[in-house]
Amino acid sequence: MKETPKRAYIPALKYRWLTRFYDPLIERGMQEKKMKIHLVNQAALQPGELTMDLACGTGTLALLLQQSHSGVHVMGLDADPEILAIAKKKMKENRAESIHFVEGFSEQLPFSSNRFHHVFTSLFIHHLTVEKKLETFKEVCRVLKTGGQFHVLDFEKPQNALMRVAFLPVQFMDGFETTSPHVQGIIPDLLKETGFVAIEETRQFSTIVGTLRAYRAFKP
Repeated sequence: MKETPKRAYIPALKYRWLTRFYDPLIERGMQEKKMKIHLVNQAALQPGELTMDLACGTGTLALLLQQSHSGVHVMGLDADPEILAIAKKKMKENRAESIHFVEGFSEQLPFSSNRFHHVFTSLFIHHLTVEKKLETFKEVCRVLKTGGQFHVLDFEKPQNALMRVAFLPVQFMDGFETTSPHVQGIIPDLLKETGFVAIEETRQFSTIVGTLRAYRAFKP
């Protein structure tokens, strides 16, 4: 039987050799914990709810989700097996081995429909083409329960010229095709186009690499 070739994906910092620097770079340079705690808190999680950390990377957000409420069930998904290995090691070190990790792609989620109460994603959507962004948001809507919430944190429209210039290094590294729509503020439009309602920007953050905005939206 012919082996099916693996699909391509982009590592967290574009180049595989940079993966080991991902945690210290994000933590020290981008107020990571502050931003992700805000994303967790805006969900008002309840015991027994099933949550997904989409493109979970090294699992920092997944860990915060579990620590926010002992009764919350957390699943992390990422396409990069190397970064998932780092995430699993981090969970063992933090005695959070109940968090489950799955390898998969955002535009074809390996989950049944109407399953999750909340889906979270941070610093991921700007890596995708507009087509893949739309496919991903449609998939998130599919796997959410009715009334389920989608929580997004990513680069978006800069507050000022300084933040616009600060974002340029990210664009050079991650590509102008995928990042340029975020300069115009594309996420609310994508959410609306893919069926989400009650779309709200909950906060904005100024960082050394540009403006990040947090959003919450509901599946009707």
